[in-house]
Amino acid sequence: MKVDIAGVFVDDMSKEETLEIIKEFVQSGKPHLIVTTYSEFVVFAQKDENYKKVLNSADLSLPDGIGILWAAKFLSLQPTTYNLLTSLLAIIFNPKYIRSVIREQVTGSHLIWDIAGLASEKKYSLALVGGADSVAALTANELKKKFPDLKVNLVVSGNQFDEQLVGEIAVSNSDILLIAYSPPRQETWLSENLQKLNVKVAMGLGGTFDYIAKKRPKAPKIMHYMGLEWLWRLITQPYRVKRIWNAVPVFIFKVYKYKHGSKN
Repeated sequence: MKVDIAGVFVDDMSKEETLEIIKEFVQSGKPHLIVTTYSEFVVFAQKDENYKKVLNSADLSLPDGIGILWAAKFLSLQPTTYNLLTSLLAIIFNPKYIRSVIREQVTGSHLIWDIAGLASEKKYSLALVGGADSVAALTANELKKKFPDLKVNLVVSGNQFDEQLVGEIAVSNSDILLIAYSPPRQETWLSENLQKLNVKVAMGLGGTFDYIAKKRPKAPKIMHYMGLEWLWRLITQPYRVKRIWNAVPVFIFKVYKYKHGSKN
């Protein structure tokens, strides 16, 4: 089921259901785009109609982030200030309430391990592209520590989005492409080049490789569940304050305005 989050449609999809669909995508032999939609994506989409089309044309749009779960719940309620405040407080104090429209977060930084497990079991091959220095290679090494039989056909870091990169991915003959760059460019680039990449599944993962490669400290599990990963990022990566501002207060404001009928 698709849920409207301020004009961006997100699938109410569990992790187990997601993995089954990824399996179907690979078995189909045709290219599919998966986006890991979180609050910042929705903010970008308010300003960029083309980006909104990219997100809404994806084959699967995963609820990546507690903000998406909160918005789904708030948008199902009467548009009162009371409901705004109580739903925001419920993120921490009543998590089940927030998960009554979209059931769970399917976060790319966690899902990558499940995708690696699925690929190892089914003999699917991966291409890991993104990050600086040798982050993609370090990520592949960490994944292979847990899944020794995992087949990784390509590891590339530091490349620009150009035709050479398209060619490298295409000749790798990989089943699943995972790229780790920043939104909105990573989703737009994947959408524009999907038919040329010679993969069955393509998905953007933002800064996930940096966490797996241990270049950045991961948020504690309790902060992830409570929807406080943004606070962890602010503490550990204060230079991201502008992105966090967009992902939290600006997102809340945009969703509130959308509920009241304003699209601007």
